[in-house]
Amino acid sequence: MSINGRKSLIILVFGSALAACTTSNDKSDITAAKPNGPVAIDRGVAAFRDICFAHKAPYTESYAAAARYGVKKFQTKEGSSWLSGKYMYSEGATDDQSLIVGINPKGLCTVRDRRRPDMADDSTIEKQFAAVIHSRYPLADKLHANSVSYTTVENWKTINFGFAFDYHGYNMFSSPL
Repeated sequence: MSINGRKSLIILVFGSALAACTTSNDKSDITAAKPNGPVAIDRGVAAFRDICFAHKAPYTESYAAAARYGVKKFQTKEGSSWLSGKYMYSEGATDDQSLIVGINPKGLCTVRDRRRPDMADDSTIEKQFAAVIHSRYPLADKLHANSVSYTTVENWKTINFGFAFDYHGYNMFSSPL
């Protein structure tokens, strides 16, 4: 076979392959696929990791970490619960109230991040939260299949980490419960 014949054969095979491909102007069934690569960590999960999870009670270093997220002016507040009675805690927020940090020096630190349209979906946020918990406590597990609370035991002490959607439109992350 001559060189021109090979070129013709290659063009014929290539052209047939292209002809087998179809295109459509109907875009009704085309959906944008999510990228397969890593998803950036959610702001609330990152704030929880850096403010609450990175430190232990009394969380004195957490105030500086919160400032890096734009949380300003912590105010001392009083709360009460049926189980623990009255307690004091500090709460600070960003100027737009989209990120709120609560610190109880006796053992509870919470981060509330306002839900917004550009957030990752709920399952992605939950997976990121679980990854943060498992980075230090690989045996931490959910209490129930539907739960978003992770529990582990360290030095005979139960440690709980919570993740919830509150009725004010925030994702809430807490360490430890």
